[in-house]
Amino acid sequence: CSSKKEVAHTSDTSSKPTVTSGVKTAAKKPTTNSVYFAFDSSELNAAGKATLGAYAAWLNDHNGVTITVEGNCDQRGSREYNLALGDRRAESARAFLVDLGIDASRLTTISYGEERPVDPRQNEEAWAKNRRGPFVVN
Repeated sequence: CSSKKEVAHTSDTSSKPTVTSGVKTAAKKPTTNSVYFAFDSSELNAAGKATLGAYAAWLNDHNGVTITVEGNCDQRGSREYNLALGDRRAESARAFLVDLGIDASRLTTISYGEERPVDPRQNEEAWAKNRRGPFVVN
């Protein structure tokens, strides 16, 4: 499509460094940079919450870092519906990070709906890969 609708949101909270036995230990940047969603859902599953928890720990140790959470969908559904669903998915991940103490001013969301599939095939395996909320470090 030649035109894309992008939806952006921001918010904020505070973060604390991790301290173990009086020595600050920096959290490692998580190797996974996405959470995945069930069909037609913006609800975070246990794996998604674990991924976000690891990102929150890393962000707490890197106060100057900001991220954009992108909301993506599979190709089923209308373009408008998928943009709205992508927005709900990105917002769900952002809200969870804020609940974990990340300053909302460090978090931006954007919805790409079905516009950026990682797998263009038309089957359940591909659709599952495309229902995601990746994190992009700004």
